[in-house]
Amino acid sequence: MYVRISGRVRLNAHSLNAQGGGGSNYVEVTKAKVTVKTDSGWAIVEVPAITGNMVKHWHFAGFVDYFRKTPFKDNLTERALRYNGTRFGQGETRARKADGTEVELRNEGDIIANLADADVHGFLAPNTGVRRVSLVKTSFIVPTEDFIRAVEGERLISAVKHNRVDVNENGAIGSRDDTAQMIFSREYTTGVYGFSVVLDLGLVGVPQSNTAGGSVINDKEREARIESALKALIPMLSGYLGANLARSFPLIKIEEFIAVASDEPIPALVHGFYEDYVEASGAIVRNARQLGFNIKAFAHNTDFVEDAEKVSSVEGLVNKLIEMLDNGSSGGKG
Repeated sequence: MYVRISGRVRLNAHSLNAQGGGGSNYVEVTKAKVTVKTDSGWAIVEVPAITGNMVKHWHFAGFVDYFRKTPFKDNLTERALRYNGTRFGQGETRARKADGTEVELRNEGDIIANLADADVHGFLAPNTGVRRVSLVKTSFIVPTEDFIRAVEGERLISAVKHNRVDVNENGAIGSRDDTAQMIFSREYTTGVYGFSVVLDLGLVGVPQSNTAGGSVINDKEREARIESALKALIPMLSGYLGANLARSFPLIKIEEFIAVASDEPIPALVHGFYEDYVEASGAIVRNARQLGFNIKAFAHNTDFVEDAEKVSSVEGLVNKLIEMLDNGSSGGKG
C-alpha cells in the first residue's frame, strides 16, 4: 500500500515547534522562508513553520503506541519504548529489542525483520554501513500561499508572557528563593497551514537492498505494521504533533484534504501550501492513470478527481485504507 495525503489545517494559538531560547526567558517558534506568487511577481516571506522532523517524530510515537497493542509488540528497539527514533551509534554492531534480546546490525533483512520501527521509519548503522530510507516522509507544515496573501501586513506571531511559581509548605510564594517565580515569554502563532505526507507502506518488511526478494516477515506482522503506520496518522493530524502540548495544545481543525492509495509506487500529491494543490494533484492522478497506475482517490471537504470517495474525517480515511488492506489490496513485494 502506497499512500499520499495533502491538505490544509487551521491552527490557532499554537507553539508546536520552538527554536532558540536556550538559557533565556524568551522562546521563539521555528520560522522558514517560502516563495509566494504576487500580482507583481514573487515575494520571499518568512513564516512560522512546523518542521518535517517534528511531524515525523509524532508519527513515530503514534506508530509505537499502536504497534505495542499487537501480538508482535516486542519487535521494536528498546529506544522506541522511550519514543526515540531508530538511531544506532558509531560503535554499535548490535541493538537491544524491547524484550531485551539483541539483533546484529549487519544485514538489512535481519534488522527490519526484528525491528518494526527500523523497518517503517528507517535507520542508519554507521559501524556496519547498513541503512534504510524511511517509508514515512513528511514535509514542513507552513501557512498556505493564499492565506499569506490575504493577511499581508498582519502579524502571524505574538508573544505571551508566562510565569511559574513555587509555593512553600504554607502555600505562599517565597520572596527570597530564586525559583519562587520565573517570568518567561513564549511565541505563539496562528493561520491556515498546508501539509503533505508520503507513506511507502508497500515496502514494509521488504529490504530496499533487494526488493525482488519480497517480504522477510510473515503476512500477519506485515499487516500489523502497515495498520499501525496508518493509525498513527490519527493522533498526528488531531493535534499531537509538536512541542508545548501540555500548556497549549493547539486549536487544530482539519479544513480539507485529499489522498490517494495504490498497491504500487505512485506519484506524490502537490503540497497543501499551494493554492491550486487540489486541481494540480487531480491532473497528476488523471495522467498517472492514463500511464497505467491503479489509483484509489479520497477527498474530505473538497472536490478532487471525479471518482474520489468522500470521507468525513482522518479516521474515516484510515478506516477505508485498512479495509483495502484487509481485502488484500496492499501489494506483496512493494
